[in-house]
Amino acid sequence: MSDWTLKLNAVAAGVVVTLGFTMVWNPIPLSLAVLAGLGFTALLVWLGTTPKHIWAWACLFLGLESLSWPAVQMIRLKLGGVAEPSEDQMKELIGTMFLGIFFATFWLTFAYGVFRWIKRAEPPAAPPPKR
Repeated sequence: MSDWTLKLNAVAAGVVVTLGFTMVWNPIPLSLAVLAGLGFTALLVWLGTTPKHIWAWACLFLGLESLSWPAVQMIRLKLGGVAEPSEDQMKELIGTMFLGIFFATFWLTFAYGVFRWIKRAEPPAAPPPKR
């Protein structure tokens, strides 16, 4: 596979992961979003040897972002000086927890499946020589 297709896949996956990152940390300064996007893209270029690997890692990152989403919302409330959340804030937190766990389960399971698919497609390693 040519080098430019790997980089194109890494850029596309980096954009998708960055969109997830900005959704978790919304509102986020544009400069921080661009920096995160460059970091995610560089990490995907480094980790991904094939487009399958790039997208498997991107799915894993999306799952971790989804898992962190409820925690980020709770931390934001605490940093905002809220001693005890109101009923509306609790409703929003419960919805965020449900969606965060649901999407984290989806993306982490999907990433696991892609990594297993990659592993099954690889030829088996040669057995060690017998002595």
